[in-house]
Amino acid sequence: MSSTTYILAINCGSSSIKTKLYKIDDSGKRQPLTAVAEGSIKGIAAKGQKIKIKLEWLDGSGHDVSEQGELGDQVDYQTLPPLLLKKFTSSSKGIKDEQIKYISHRIVHGGPHKEPIIITREHEEGLTEMDTLSEFAPLHNHSAVLAIRSCLKALPEHTSLLAFDTLFHQTLPEEVYTYAIPKADQEVPIPLRKYGFHGLSYRSILQSIATKSGKQTKDVSIVVAHLGSGGSCCMIRNGESQDTTMGLTPLEGLVGGTRSGTIDPTLVFHLVERCGEDAGLDGIKVTRAEATLNKKSGLTALAGTNDFNSITTKMLNPSSYDAEDAKASTLAYKVYTDRLLCYLTFYLGKLFETEGIDGIDGLVFSGGIGEKSVFLRQDVSKRLGWMGFQVDDKLNEQASAGKEVAVKINAEASKIPIWVVQTDEEEVCAKMVQEYFDL
Repeated sequence: MSSTTYILAINCGSSSIKTKLYKIDDSGKRQPLTAVAEGSIKGIAAKGQKIKIKLEWLDGSGHDVSEQGELGDQVDYQTLPPLLLKKFTSSSKGIKDEQIKYISHRIVHGGPHKEPIIITREHEEGLTEMDTLSEFAPLHNHSAVLAIRSCLKALPEHTSLLAFDTLFHQTLPEEVYTYAIPKADQEVPIPLRKYGFHGLSYRSILQSIATKSGKQTKDVSIVVAHLGSGGSCCMIRNGESQDTTMGLTPLEGLVGGTRSGTIDPTLVFHLVERCGEDAGLDGIKVTRAEATLNKKSGLTALAGTNDFNSITTKMLNPSSYDAEDAKASTLAYKVYTDRLLCYLTFYLGKLFETEGIDGIDGLVFSGGIGEKSVFLRQDVSKRLGWMGFQVDDKLNEQASAGKEVAVKINAEASKIPIWVVQTDEEEVCAKMVQEYFDL
């Protein structure tokens, strides 16, 4: 008699935790994953704000939103994942602790690993390495390790799979991932090279485009703009990552909500006093320079906020806002799109070189900004018009309001398709468990 096994996918960030619960029948045959619920914790690290936990059952049977007593900047991060677990197992759905046999964790930096890592109560040694890599992904890795440890304590019989963002970019050519630097004069935990990130998202987007286009993933060639508080671009040729904007750390590349993106490496010595000293962040080794470029830069430094909708609204309606505020927002938008267009043009050119214009399956916008900003998509597509891009304004408007996973927004005259794709990192995490354990 078959029973139900549940796979929990957890996506930890510095200010939020997202999770989805999937069920799979133990019938001996691989079954499609079914998402039964999703949850989130928001407000982590937010001063003066209470932690908010949300759980929603995807069969439409209801949702649970609760505000915890703890303030975001005072809460112990390790206590949070068990709160989500308890929401699932204390519900009227009858889900038992022992039925959650697998948890897949999104880990931003996996270094040179080419496969996921398995963690259990008896074999936790991989977590020490992941925590060491926190200095290369200070906003994410340490939080994920804390979450894994708390899940192992709450559900001691389960198996965790660590799904690395860096796995997708293991196909980068040597000339792309190599930096023109000498050998390090100190011991480093991993080779100093480009690793790339947002890999789980790119894998999700690639699969969505393949499904929509009626192709196998190995036959899809696209350029993706994954634009959120942390943004990156990726050039995917024949289903493989061939170039991406993020590097040794997520700091390289595009301007982010609080990240500087690529800058002159010597700038930081003039910007941050005692830049090499430890920043004093809890549990991780990060210099004052890294903390400044990761947490105090980007759109926040230019416009005073990382809210992209607010920035574009002030830019487009300057008379309704303080003049200096509107001016700062306009500059922030221009800096952001300048860097974005540089990379998109470069990556599209690299695809043109080998695939020709007919061999490109599209330019893809994804992530919170890419999926929601009608104006950004219209503006960027128009400015790439010399390459043959042409957006359909009506389809572009509808894309931000629609629920379809992948939609085209290009006009019929466009030489290359333009897509808006909703990414699903949690589903990729769960599928990796299914594939790895042949469920």
